[in-house]
Amino acid sequence: MRSQLSGMLVHVTERQGEVIRLAQNRALAIEQTALDYIRIDFQARLQFGDVEVVIECPFVLTVDNVVHRLDPEERAGLGPLLALYPASLSAAHVSERASLHLRFDSGATIVVPPHAQYEAWQVHDDKGWLLVCTPGTSGDLAEWTNR
Repeated sequence: MRSQLSGMLVHVTERQGEVIRLAQNRALAIEQTALDYIRIDFQARLQFGDVEVVIECPFVLTVDNVVHRLDPEERAGLGPLLALYPASLSAAHVSERASLHLRFDSGATIVVPPHAQYEAWQVHDDKGWLLVCTPGTSGDLAEWTNR
């Protein structure tokens, strides 16, 4: 597909994601486990080497048995998330109902459930792989690979 943008010819590539539904938990292989940084805009972004976890909807952070219900759009309340840094990831998986689960070496956990209307979360790397929690309650994910 080609598009004309500000007098410049731009090549646009469209890739179709494959819709998948998990029958069981799926571990996410995130090779670099050190949390490099946290970025906040209208989303919460956690960077682990070449892998970025993007949280776009309300989520639950549990630290020292204290449950924090957070929303990336309510930036003033994200202090408990920022306090995770520096941290190391000990495990990451997606449940069969499409909730994202992150566990840190400190014992802190993040759970991002799917959202009925929005993409709740996504995980991607710099090689072209992308996994997205699709809107709805069906538990569907969309995955793009660099094939």
